[in-house]
Amino acid sequence: MEENLGREPVEMQDDTSEALKEMKEELAEERSEQRQERRSLNLIGLSTAIFSTLAAIAAMQGGYFANEGMLSQIKSSNSWAQFQAKSTKRHIEESNVTILQALQKPVPAKTTTELAKLNREQQEIGQEARKLQAESAQNLARHELFARSVAALQVGISMGAIAALTRKQTIWYVGLGIATIGIGFMVAGTLPSQVQTTPANLQKTSLTQKVVQLG
Repeated sequence: MEENLGREPVEMQDDTSEALKEMKEELAEERSEQRQERRSLNLIGLSTAIFSTLAAIAAMQGGYFANEGMLSQIKSSNSWAQFQAKSTKRHIEESNVTILQALQKPVPAKTTTELAKLNREQQEIGQEARKLQAESAQNLARHELFARSVAALQVGISMGAIAALTRKQTIWYVGLGIATIGIGFMVAGTLPSQVQTTPANLQKTSLTQKVVQLG
């Protein structure tokens, strides 16, 4: 008769307690995972905002140095044009002196003074042109560093968005690494640096030397 009455109340109470305990553990674990997920999403959002700001600054700085580089290049070209004009005028004066000497005629003092003036002005213009050309190369090199920075930061931002959608922190870590490289390019572009010698620069230098020799 007692067997038909079912389980004892004490056993039912123990089972209920165990079930409630398991539910509490599951809820606690689920809440912990949710908090961790929200924390990860907050970090991804914060890093994305920081990288977006840095990318905007890098783009602005890159545009500035590109404009400065082109402006210096234009000024350098104008200076070389003046250099060539002074060189042509000096050659004409030297030809006149040569003709007068061949004819055994005295060279006017005005001509000698003009030749000395042309030589002096030509040297000054050449130095200024080379200075402007070096500034242009340096500004364009810094522009290139900022352009690389923008590209790397944009990749980091994109990978952060992918990590937020897929809930995979590994992708975010990779994006952080790439964005860090972009920050490195940004720092390198901010600091003044010497222009490295490249084949293009070597070609420009050789052309400059030829112009000077012709002058």
